[in-house]
Amino acid sequence: MSTPARVSPLADVQSAHAARWTEIEHMRVVAAFSNEQANALNAVALGDLSHRPRTGVKGPGAAAALNAAGISTPTQPNRWCRSEGAFIARLGLTEYLIEADQSNDAVSRVLALPNAPDVYPVPHYDAALLVMGPKAVDLFRQTCSVDMATLDPNDGALVLTSVVGVGATVAALQTPAGIAYQVWLDGTYASYMWETLCEIAHDMGGGPIGFDALSRVGL
Repeated sequence: MSTPARVSPLADVQSAHAARWTEIEHMRVVAAFSNEQANALNAVALGDLSHRPRTGVKGPGAAAALNAAGISTPTQPNRWCRSEGAFIARLGLTEYLIEADQSNDAVSRVLALPNAPDVYPVPHYDAALLVMGPKAVDLFRQTCSVDMATLDPNDGALVLTSVVGVGATVAALQTPAGIAYQVWLDGTYASYMWETLCEIAHDMGGGPIGFDALSRVGL
């Protein structure tokens, strides 16, 4: 039997509650949790998007290199946009995160960029969580000093902040199921954040949802 080439930073913490698994983008991910609440999306639901391919570049020439590869970039720091089926985040002045959400094409183009003296690759092994539902903002109010209600998914703002004491990048996204918040963090802290947020979400009437449920809401 073949083994997935990529391992989610959340694999260990999720294993005890996984009812079914699937493989997405060469990563084993939870299709459904045994403790999944049918109405989690009516309160607050946590999903795992760590399987999405992502990479990054930084340096004075990073934006020009991405643009030359046909990838649009945000015009301001701490903003995001979509281009070539990917999420493009500008982290600070000259660093960019590229994450595939509809197509791997942009990520492949970045990985194929030629060496240049002012463009530096930034490998990404992040955990990526999705928080959604009408109580999502309330969950962040318990765990983060930034009021996520101020983030407008239409202006492409993102924040670099701390969630349950862990450094994270958060963006508000418009989804078919309403506004959702994607959280990127260092994979070494992923288990702690997942457990903590799931515990809070359960107290609020929600909890984790697997890839099957995420797919049904168009993610």
